[in-house]
Amino acid sequence: MLLKKSLILLCCVFSSTVFAERWFEVEVLIFKQRPAPYLQEDFSLEQEPIKAKRSLDLLTPLYTAQAKQECINGDSRFNSQSLTDSVIRASRSNLCNDSIDYLHSYSALPLSPLAPAKDDMQQTYLLAPEQLQFISQQQTLARKGLKPILHTGWRFEGASRSRSENIKLFGGKLLRVPVIAQTPQYTNNDFISVVNPKQRITPAIEKNADKWELDGSFNIYLRHYLFINASFDINEIQATGEIQHARFSQFKRVISGDIHYFDHPKMGMIVQIRKFKH
Repeated sequence: MLLKKSLILLCCVFSSTVFAERWFEVEVLIFKQRPAPYLQEDFSLEQEPIKAKRSLDLLTPLYTAQAKQECINGDSRFNSQSLTDSVIRASRSNLCNDSIDYLHSYSALPLSPLAPAKDDMQQTYLLAPEQLQFISQQQTLARKGLKPILHTGWRFEGASRSRSENIKLFGGKLLRVPVIAQTPQYTNNDFISVVNPKQRITPAIEKNADKWELDGSFNIYLRHYLFINASFDINEIQATGEIQHARFSQFKRVISGDIHYFDHPKMGMIVQIRKFKH
């Protein structure tokens, strides 16, 4: 009897362990829609910033490392203007230090980050470009004249909604907020006479005012079925120079192995979740 109870307990422990280690990989291809001249939706309303608990940023470290390597390789974006550097002939590796904002050196991010190929189940990680499978989908988009702005994927452990990670996704062009010169206002005419009339004062610009075309969060959780909860801002520069945000927010129950399409007037998204080692 004791042996029977021990076997039952062992089977329960084994089953719960297997369930806890159900791993998946997801592939995501996001593209911009063509401008719709008769679009009726109003995207001028202000939206609350996207907030996500347990947020995980897998893209920034890889894009940063990629830009730093390009700097070391002599990319012209990182040419030093310092006379001292030219005199002492400082090496590229010394010039390309961590004081540079490598992420914002891009005017447009690469479509896919150069992640190393991995095959483990230790922690969430990005897929390498050669592990992505949406080749035919990219070709179809190209034939239709649609531009992909992010193609990536990652492997993760299936988790409940309370334990699941929100993956930060961003891509496309860097939309820079224009710096508008302002003429200083003075009340003392004597003081104005000694000031260069062409002088302008540049207002302080918020460091994080610049936006990527795509910026948001992607969450997958497991509750008998797989669920996707995605929220993005699709950002565009208006004729006024201001950045307008169109909110994409969708929730969907999905089946692993199926290819799912998410539609929005400003963007489209193709997603597939695949079982990994189970």
